[in-house]
Amino acid sequence: MPQYFGKLQTTEQPWSTIDSVQSINKIDDRTIHFNCGETSLNISILAPNLVRVRMSPMGEFKSRSHSITLPDEEWEIVPFEVRETDEKIEIETAQILISVKLSRPSVECFDKSGKPFASDCDRAMGWRAGATAGWKRIEADEHFYGFGQRTGFLDKLSEVKTNWTTDALDYNSQTDEMYQAIAFYIALNPDRAYGLFFNTTFWSQFDIGAEQLGVLRMETRGPELDYYIIYGPEPAQILATYTQLTGRMPMPPKWALGYHQCRWSYESEDIVRELAREFRDRAIPCDVIHLDIDYMRGYRVFTWSPERFPDPAKLIADLKAAGFKVVTIIDPGVKYEPEANYEIFDRGVENDYFVRTAEGKLFHGYVWPDKSVFPDFMKPEVREWWGELHQTLTEIGVAGIWNDMNEPAIAERPFGDGGEHIFFPLDAPQGPECDRATHAETHNLYGLMMAKACADGLRKVRSGDRSFVLTRSGFAGVQRYSSVWMGDNQSQWEHLEMSLPMLCNMGLSGVAFVGCDIGGFAGNATAEMFARWMQVGMLYPFMRGHSAMSTAQHEPWVFGDRTEKICREYINLRYQLLPYIYTLFWEAATAGTPILRPLLYHFPRDRATYHLYDQVLLGPSLMAAPVYRPGVEHRAVYLPEGTWFDWWTGECYHGPTHILADAPLERMPLYVRGGGIIALAPLRQFVSEEAIDSLKMRIWPGTGEWTLYEDDGHSFEHEQGVWATTNYQVYLEGDKTIVEIAAREGEFAILEREVTVEVVGIGEQQFTDDGRVRRLTFG
Repeated sequence: MPQYFGKLQTTEQPWSTIDSVQSINKIDDRTIHFNCGETSLNISILAPNLVRVRMSPMGEFKSRSHSITLPDEEWEIVPFEVRETDEKIEIETAQILISVKLSRPSVECFDKSGKPFASDCDRAMGWRAGATAGWKRIEADEHFYGFGQRTGFLDKLSEVKTNWTTDALDYNSQTDEMYQAIAFYIALNPDRAYGLFFNTTFWSQFDIGAEQLGVLRMETRGPELDYYIIYGPEPAQILATYTQLTGRMPMPPKWALGYHQCRWSYESEDIVRELAREFRDRAIPCDVIHLDIDYMRGYRVFTWSPERFPDPAKLIADLKAAGFKVVTIIDPGVKYEPEANYEIFDRGVENDYFVRTAEGKLFHGYVWPDKSVFPDFMKPEVREWWGELHQTLTEIGVAGIWNDMNEPAIAERPFGDGGEHIFFPLDAPQGPECDRATHAETHNLYGLMMAKACADGLRKVRSGDRSFVLTRSGFAGVQRYSSVWMGDNQSQWEHLEMSLPMLCNMGLSGVAFVGCDIGGFAGNATAEMFARWMQVGMLYPFMRGHSAMSTAQHEPWVFGDRTEKICREYINLRYQLLPYIYTLFWEAATAGTPILRPLLYHFPRDRATYHLYDQVLLGPSLMAAPVYRPGVEHRAVYLPEGTWFDWWTGECYHGPTHILADAPLERMPLYVRGGGIIALAPLRQFVSEEAIDSLKMRIWPGTGEWTLYEDDGHSFEHEQGVWATTNYQVYLEGDKTIVEIAAREGEFAILEREVTVEVVGIGEQQFTDDGRVRRLTFG
């Protein structure tokens, strides 16, 4: 290794590798065990397209109560065939073939046509002091996506990605460790795709061909190698299986899909009331106001400032009457305050709920309330206690919780005094006595377990209403408990641009309910930047404007009349699209489908989409090509195969082709696929302002199908079957366009309403919707 910038050369420790297979036995109906001397290798078939690979250098496999994957025994048993030769063992399912070499054990996978994927290199698996690793071959023309929360472009080939939750303040396109740690990727080439989930909670890292061309290395500081291979052949099938493995998001309350407004901070009741009045007076839709840390008394969690918020119950009630929900921030740091009658601290110490060092001392660090202690969320009783604490907020009307600083973010000295960011000591014990682990193993789980405590607690204390949960930090499976925002971004054009691949890669990692702070959190947006960002933000599954203390105000009206009008138009469009967007959330909840999608998701055989990060699909039909540079009023747009229509003008294009789109400041280029079906609601200032008594179905000529999902938007009755779906199909019959509407299914009762079906460019028809079958002819 050459010497760079004065850094001395290091000698790399050699890797120990697995010995030849000595014996083979089938443990159960899913797992084949390979005895390799002191080392054990297990291959488990969990689904026709899902294989689990485990290698333990010491021969024993440990089970952990904090595992986030569906247990092997809960997968339905699937048939597979085992064939043995002198050189290898072959395991064949209905979809794939797995081959294990016996002399130097390695795992190779093939699709039914014999094409390889997720196959080991010559150095297949190995270990050395403090590390275990596996090496995979990167196939020709293979590209890599997902990896959780990542900056930079969409494709991660030739990069190194580390999984260790970190307060990534001032992140940029080169930042590696981020707030989220999700060790999952999708590898795609033109005729096949696979996903891989690296099942380790320890520090881990992917090297995707950066150190050695054509080789992917996955390394963990844990004691064994454990990963799942998921065959596609397309991204949709991979994500369906991956989210079956790690869990799917619940249906959120419908109001959470509206516009959220936030700032660090709206620091008093009077300011919050004025903010709400501005939205309603200016007719800019908004459903949610977030309260940052200054609502608390001295930053003590689960308290209110008696000076700034003297009557929070009345404030929240008045906001509710005006159509606003309130979301409050909660951090994990609990102010260290003995003998001060601070019940949260006193109860936590009394019951040993806080993290301690290996020597048994109460660990402390510095966050907003200065010296603080931190709950051990790995303990079930701590999660239950913490969850129930939210009742002090929900009983006065708080509708959602925003979990922050939960990587955890800790300083060694009081904020403002300099000092380094620190973590809990890596040898700090966490979790219950029966399943104790060190922080080295549980660090990545801290934010996830806090989100779980919050979500479980809100479900318990909010009397049948769905809650909104937001988190900054998390791990694989975070979608089960919380939405996620991308942390402290900046008011820079580069961050606007980067938001699209960041959110798309989160969606490709199983986390669909995601967003970035519109306008940028740190710094000052210009009027042009804010207008363009609001256009893009209309597409974010989680749509929130947010800005930091000491920056200029970033509300939609502060940039002048022109920007305010643009913001109003695009927030209006968001609210009109809510029936379509709510259905996309249902797809995410039932099939793990991303809401915001890169084009490669629907066009995985089109190489032109593999690096295309600045065009996105909202669901299957609506494509956006945002502008993310100052002074730009035209941009190149790629239209994949098929027919495409300009949303604004109705102009028709035939792909694959590139066009030059007109994009003055008032217009974000939008396109709809031929056969696209999009449901639109009447304009509302907030989601529940009035009952929806009419619906418009915009349909573009071509062949297509789409199912509209509906429920009450706030309760859990949908979990008992109280929902409704209506399937729409459009196709050509000679020179006529036919729209078929199937009978409504489900038990959710929909009030009588008028439905207008518009086939764009041809005509429209209207009928009273009673849930019966209909066949409409146009042209």
